[in-house]
Amino acid sequence: MQYRQLGTSDLKVSSIALGCMGFGAGTGTALNQRSWAVGQTQANQVLDRAISLGINFFDTAPVYQAGASERVLGQGLKKFQRDQLVLATKFTNRTTQEIENHVSGREHVLRSLDQSLQNLQTDYVDLYIYHIWDWLTPMAEIMAGLNEAVQAGKVRYIGISNAYSWQIAQIMR
Repeated sequence: MQYRQLGTSDLKVSSIALGCMGFGAGTGTALNQRSWAVGQTQANQVLDRAISLGINFFDTAPVYQAGASERVLGQGLKKFQRDQLVLATKFTNRTTQEIENHVSGREHVLRSLDQSLQNLQTDYVDLYIYHIWDWLTPMAEIMAGLNEAVQAGKVRYIGISNAYSWQIAQIMR
């Protein structure tokens, strides 16, 4: 397996990452259940094989199988050395209920992270990704939550996906 430095971070990732969206069969409702998802036994086989081939980079999100992807991944990786793995997970937009209850973007980020850490059965994630741009939440609130998560040692690095370049440039100002 070839490995690459992830940007300017100290993360050394396998050139192939294992996306775990397909983990977590038999959970959730028909609305969030993928027909092609696998359960814990098959996921363990996939993880064992991936690691034997040198894959160390695993990507998931709490929206995959209503959190079951994270739970299955966390359970499947328990027998491996955590410091040899690179775990990435994501968070999505605040829910309508959170907005109505005045949950800030900062609070949403931290609550989402704590749930993911519980699902993954780990104290930290290597990469925490802002999954989909939230037009209803001020970016300053999102960044405050991410900064707090990094300062607390729960997140090593942050990222963003599904955003326009001008949005990312706006964050960097």
